[in-house]
Amino acid sequence: MHQLERVTNLLTLLLSAKRHVTFEEIRNELRGQYPESKEAARAAFERDKAILRDEGIPIDQVTLAGQQAGQTGYRVLRSAYEIEDFGLTFDETEALRLAVGAIRLGTTWAHEALWKVDLTHDDRNDGSMSVAVELPIDERLPRLHRAITERRGVTFTYRARSRRLEPWALLARGGWWYVVGFDLDYVEQRTYRVDRMEGSVAVGSAAEHDVPTDFEVGSVFPNDPKLLPDAVDVGSDVAVVRIDASDVGVVLDQYGDDAVVARRDDGSVDVRVPCSHVQNFMNWLFGFVERAEVIEPPALRAMVEEWLSDLAGAS
Repeated sequence: MHQLERVTNLLTLLLSAKRHVTFEEIRNELRGQYPESKEAARAAFERDKAILRDEGIPIDQVTLAGQQAGQTGYRVLRSAYEIEDFGLTFDETEALRLAVGAIRLGTTWAHEALWKVDLTHDDRNDGSMSVAVELPIDERLPRLHRAITERRGVTFTYRARSRRLEPWALLARGGWWYVVGFDLDYVEQRTYRVDRMEGSVAVGSAAEHDVPTDFEVGSVFPNDPKLLPDAVDVGSDVAVVRIDASDVGVVLDQYGDDAVVARRDDGSVDVRVPCSHVQNFMNWLFGFVERAEVIEPPALRAMVEEWLSDLAGAS
């Protein structure tokens, strides 16, 4: 799993937690995202915390009492994390919008953005910049960005089908770009991964739509990475997975009793698990090693069997 995606999932977990959570609880909640070895998982967790703190995110850390006495609990308090209202005037807000709108997608966008607010003209600035994250630059991104800004519709090919979309926003997640909008053919909100588009993007000639007032791009993606859109079709967006008795509690804590398809005499349980994003599903599944088995859909089971056969042959 890409570290950026794991750190994002960690931040989401710490923000949504109703109480301080321990390292073991975090590891169980993000199962498959941290290494199996406890020592390696702890080291990765410490690196992730350092990244969040370097970005100015306040992680509240306390020593717990009661049944968890002596353990360290972690949480990000929304009151400390969310930005305060700066009380900007209308003109100040418009100036900020103009500055943000000046950013271009490409290798020099960050430097150019600083030029717009006159921050790189200081003689003490040597022009060097540290890069925290690199995202792929796709030739379709400028067209999509223009369409969003000018409220124009776009057409493109995705999974060998022509799509007509009223684009609302672009979002980077897990090292990839996604466009979110209203699909005119499906008549619903849809999300498409930009690099999965086939060929170029055609932009409409005139403004055709408005973005819904209640739309928030940050709420588009679920916390569970297995629910992300993907181009791999296995016949269903939900898998039935047989979970060994030793791990039933962990899985049901995440998906609840409503996800149970069947309970077996040996204590194992068949559970419905999202598999829209096949690679993220695989990452989650293989975290259980031999303690989880895909029952259906058949195409996904065959894919897992093929992957394991290739692995056994390579070894």
